[in-house]
Amino acid sequence: MRPVVGMYSFFSTDPRRLAEFWAGLMQLPTAPEPSDEVVMLDLHHEVAPQTWIFERTDEPVTGTNPLGLDIGAEDADAWHEVAERAEALGAERVADREESGVRWIEMRDPDGNRFRVFGPRPR
Repeated sequence: MRPVVGMYSFFSTDPRRLAEFWAGLMQLPTAPEPSDEVVMLDLHHEVAPQTWIFERTDEPVTGTNPLGLDIGAEDADAWHEVAERAEALGAERVADREESGVRWIEMRDPDGNRFRVFGPRPR
């Protein structure tokens, strides 16, 4: 049996704010009774097979993050809309990239975590 990712876990000095960002970007429901310590998204897998958890830390997360999310869209226009929605929710657009026909936008969420929004793969 192949293992699967069951949860994405983020540490933040403000888990509510970061969870609101990712909930808005990924269009995920917030689990009932979020707190200032822990907020969970899509706890009952209504939208996706993974739960997202945001936990409070007193130490700001800085430096290079060992994990970054890649978000894709197969529609030629939708991937730009995902990046625009991320910016409207508080993300920073770092750079637009293209290599061998593959296009993506490098971004950082409100806590500085790296993620990329990819366009459709060339056929």
